[in-house]
Amino acid sequence: MQVRISIERSLDVPVPYPQAMSLLEDYPRVIRRFPKMRRLTRLGQDRYLSELAPIGSKIAGIAHEVSYAAHYEVDPGAGRLHWMPLEGHGNARIEGALQVIEHDRGARLEFDVRGELRDVPVPLMYRLVAPPFIQGKFTRLIDVFLEITREAIESGDGAGGDTR
Repeated sequence: MQVRISIERSLDVPVPYPQAMSLLEDYPRVIRRFPKMRRLTRLGQDRYLSELAPIGSKIAGIAHEVSYAAHYEVDPGAGRLHWMPLEGHGNARIEGALQVIEHDRGARLEFDVRGELRDVPVPLMYRLVAPPFIQGKFTRLIDVFLEITREAIESGDGAGGDTR
């Protein structure tokens, strides 16, 4: 089964904008912070293969090990990390952006991701509910990622920190 995802989330970070911008300095370390990230493999200059631990529900018999490759670009002037899918790698096509925006209370992290998961093993009886269920699982992972990233930025370790 193919499942489309489209998620936009944001989180305020009560630190000065330049401090929040530190997360763009070493974006591979930031990517490794994503929950369920099992392995991040460098494929070339600014190109990485991400492999996640299974996402789903044991009860429903849905467990999908998402893997995808992307080309990453950092635009420091815009405070933006953007990634575009690389074809021929993995079982998903994921693109998106992480942007740092300055505002009166410090900075805001905006995360936008969309794409398609291919070959998701879903039992027939769960086919109707699988897409919103999987979208919800990914939304939760992104929320956790943003919280972990916020904590790292607040501690002064925007590019480093916890790599759960």
